[in-house]
Amino acid sequence: MSVKGINVCMYGLNRSLGTTVYSIKKKILQPVVSIADEAHFYAAFNVTATGDFSSQRSGERLAHIGDDQKDLLPEFNIQLVDQDDFDSQFDLAEVLTNGDHYQDNGGSVLNMMRALNALKICYNSIPLNARDSFPTIFLRPDLDIIDDIDLEFLLSFAKDSSVLVPGWQFFGGVNDRFAIAAPGNPSAVYANRISTVFQYLSLTDRSFHSENYLFDVLTLRRLKILPIVQTRFVRVRAGQSFHPETIQQEHLQPAASADSWSLLTNQLMTMHRRLREAGDRINLLKEEQVILGQKVESLEGILQEFKKKVKRLRVKLKNLKKLLA
Repeated sequence: MSVKGINVCMYGLNRSLGTTVYSIKKKILQPVVSIADEAHFYAAFNVTATGDFSSQRSGERLAHIGDDQKDLLPEFNIQLVDQDDFDSQFDLAEVLTNGDHYQDNGGSVLNMMRALNALKICYNSIPLNARDSFPTIFLRPDLDIIDDIDLEFLLSFAKDSSVLVPGWQFFGGVNDRFAIAAPGNPSAVYANRISTVFQYLSLTDRSFHSENYLFDVLTLRRLKILPIVQTRFVRVRAGQSFHPETIQQEHLQPAASADSWSLLTNQLMTMHRRLREAGDRINLLKEEQVILGQKVESLEGILQEFKKKVKRLRVKLKNLKKLLA
């Protein structure tokens, strides 16, 4: 299978790219290059004046922000996003008007907004024609990809109004770690959702919750949410601290539906693999058929030559009998 084009949008903090880049290249970037006629790689990394960042929720305090992204991702168009400038202009107090779901004085919410800001900048850096024409893969630089990703299978669903997301860790909404969105509006809605945060919180009177917000945004825009990405990821914190993304069934509503999705996805992936293997086998048999046909033609030619020789020998034998008579 080949596709006309694919966009890849990487966004957030370079807290561990030196560790995760190998799996990202092997599982995402290399397959994209192999199946897409046209590939657009864009990234937006948050940076600070001090070169450090903190996250109470993840236990990272004054952790170093990596600056090796250009060396690690030479194929990417990279933008550095001034996180300090964003903080000075962003009204965190208004976002916290309805409370702080994460109970850490807005630290987690602010970090999420910083990431969403980088996401918007990254996506809108991609050429407009590519955004409107090709599906976009959204991923964070701190995710180490454990399992193989059947991109051909997933991309076959990235059309019309679909947004493909992981089928784990919904936390009552939609997993926001990774996504593959159809071209145009689905990708734009996913990437630009920071633009509607204040309006959403004002209308709902609820505290900000990342997964719930993503679910509501996609649903309100009538997009089709497909939680069929079963690949496992590990978040790698600064200092190479690993945080596995476990399957948390208690957050899926309902659990039976989640089991059905998982079973259906595995069945579809197995079917897709078998169809691809069958297709490869058919192509091989066709090649063998062509070779056999050529051999048959060659043998038929040899047979015709033998028949001519036999005919000439019979004529000679007849003439010889006449002479002996």
